[in-house]
Amino acid sequence: MRFRDRADAGQKLAGVLAPYRSADVCVLGLARGGLRVAFEVARALEAPLDLWVARRVRVTVPGRRLTLGAVTEGGGMYLDVQAVPQSPLSGASLQAFVRDELEDVERQARQLRGGPTPAVRGRTVLLVDDGMVTGSTVAAALLALQQSGARQRIVAVGVATPRALELIRGRADAVHALTLDAGLREVAEAYGSFPALSE
Repeated sequence: MRFRDRADAGQKLAGVLAPYRSADVCVLGLARGGLRVAFEVARALEAPLDLWVARRVRVTVPGRRLTLGAVTEGGGMYLDVQAVPQSPLSGASLQAFVRDELEDVERQARQLRGGPTPAVRGRTVLLVDDGMVTGSTVAAALLALQQSGARQRIVAVGVATPRALELIRGRADAVHALTLDAGLREVAEAYGSFPALSE
């Protein structure tokens, strides 16, 4: 399935997520692209909408950028055990680098939201993104939401790779992906229109 744009993916996801409609549901869009998808879900379910800020942790190695994992607001962190040994950073240097990334994400979340972090304790959270290639940002967000006391953590994405689903399935209460694509290298490949979203 190829989506026209993020709104199209959100409208299709809303149909799948309709059974979750209830008073204790909140919808979180992974900033930035996931927020546009989440908007359609929240509107259809008449649920509160907020963002959740995540960032991939990347370092430069000869000839390429290496993704080590991801961090999110709320202290969420996921590091890929296969990627970390390839990093030029290790030990205290890696810890300091990740800590700086976490601080930057928290700063960005305060700036974008302009208000308090959404109250998720005891609630069902629909964590929405436009897609997952590695699943690292979603994995980090799920950890933060668990630490924040979310009762249920439901992941909903337009497109995912089987590898990402394998990573996420054991961390979420449920996962909904409209399309599986083993050859997906970039989420944009599943969308006709995929503009960068500004702050």
